[in-house]
Amino acid sequence: MKLSGHEINSQLRQKLEMPTGRHLYVVLGTYDRLERYEKVDFPEARSPSGQRLGDPVNINHTLLSRINDDELKGLVQTEASRTESVKDRLAKELDALVAEKFNGGSFLAIKNLEIIFAYDLELNCLRIRATNQKHILILLPGEKVGDRITLFHEALSNNHRTLPTNLVPENHLWELNE
Repeated sequence: MKLSGHEINSQLRQKLEMPTGRHLYVVLGTYDRLERYEKVDFPEARSPSGQRLGDPVNINHTLLSRINDDELKGLVQTEASRTESVKDRLAKELDALVAEKFNGGSFLAIKNLEIIFAYDLELNCLRIRATNQKHILILLPGEKVGDRITLFHEALSNNHRTLPTNLVPENHLWELNE
């Protein structure tokens, strides 16, 4: 469903009032539209108690900053021969990051997930952690065409990815229209 940033905030606030169930939400749009939503509309989004939701976490930057320089250098140097170990390390860091962020609250907005898709990491940790009192909003560059959600649709087609169909319920998925 294509909505304005204000309409997305309104629907998100309603969803945040739900205490139980799965609480993983996705906002789709072009990079420009997502950036505008993040800078203009999202700061106006509020929790049911009226509190500001906080800034989205840049996953690319935060995951890489969690790995010390020497270890990161080693991972980069051996990446071609040890892709699975790099994927495992990134997956563990992502899960630990989400768990830590939820220690300080019940809402987490995330953006810049390119590294997750570049390494073909599972998104299950997000779905699993976004339950009951915990809510995750993902800002993703993409568009919905029929039943399929194409991510990174502005890039060359060999860089496109598809969002798994069972990850986010239809009523938790919004596409920016402006």
